[in-house]
Amino acid sequence: VLSATAISRQRVAVLQAYADDPALMAELGQHLVVGYDQLATVRDLARRGLIGGVFVTQRNAAGKSVEQLRAELALLQHERRLAKLPPLLIATDQEGGPVSRLSPPLAQQAALSSVLADNLSAAEIELRATHYGAQQGRALAALGVNTNFSPVVDLKPSTAPGMLDVHTRIAERAIDADPQRVALVALAYSRALLAQGVMPTLKHFPGLGRVTTDTHHFNADLNTPLATLAAHDWQPFRSVLAQTSAMLMVGHVRVNALDATRPASLSRPVLHDLLRQQWGFQGVLISDDLSMAPIYRHGLCRASVEALNAGMDLLLLSYDWQKYYAVMNCLQRAANAGQLLNLKQSRQRLQSLPWRKPTQENL
Repeated sequence: VLSATAISRQRVAVLQAYADDPALMAELGQHLVVGYDQLATVRDLARRGLIGGVFVTQRNAAGKSVEQLRAELALLQHERRLAKLPPLLIATDQEGGPVSRLSPPLAQQAALSSVLADNLSAAEIELRATHYGAQQGRALAALGVNTNFSPVVDLKPSTAPGMLDVHTRIAERAIDADPQRVALVALAYSRALLAQGVMPTLKHFPGLGRVTTDTHHFNADLNTPLATLAAHDWQPFRSVLAQTSAMLMVGHVRVNALDATRPASLSRPVLHDLLRQQWGFQGVLISDDLSMAPIYRHGLCRASVEALNAGMDLLLLSYDWQKYYAVMNCLQRAANAGQLLNLKQSRQRLQSLPWRKPTQENL
């Protein structure tokens, strides 16, 4: 945990770097999505172009009405317009069920797996998932949220979670154990979100269904043969990505058959070689929260640079958001040293997001 003095020192360094080279810092800032405690802090970052998005959760919504939270998010976007900057990505975790970060003030929905509750045909399941996604998407869009970190397409595990699995709890959040049924639900749901102007985000690639370790707190390894992953666990990811413009969230599990030394979120063999080259995925990749233990153990500064160089587009700092200053400080120094590679391609992918497309107001 960084001390208040260290955070203050890094904040000063970031603001000085912005004063010296605002164009560079805005270029780097578009890759950061941050949580926040106080609106004033993130408002300042948004105005300067030092972030590309914000993550909204219960600490921001607690005690607020829909109208109050909508006004807060609208204020952030207003700051971007005044500064002639692209709109912010505004994201949340509204999966339904146990992970519903904006309920209240939004109405609670059952888990997405509830659309499979009865013995239904594929057409009926698709209809129910579409209705579910449309209802959720309308509520999020009305609030000003344009990105949802959902659906969870990890396969439901066949074994009970370990005693130390406090936060991941994939068994409670996964749709089903059958990859075809997961793909059916996730595709209909994702299309429904997109129809409401909300970007879905498939998670948590490379899949947590076989992982018994909670990656919030511990390193984790996926030792399954690639052929098995490709034929089973990865089918819902690949199917939905091929048929929608959804983003993909990459977690911090090591895929040992591809890269036994780095979490998937930092691994070029996973991000570039597998996802970009083999799968042909040219959409936006976002990391799982960099506040998690596998990233701390790898080194937050090193991890941030490695992730972008491996092909990641967005770095998420949702929980311990004040690590933002450390990350931006690292990226600025790496950029000045010529150590950040291939950001041009990433910039093009980010510019393809619906709310990033230039309007006359932003030209």
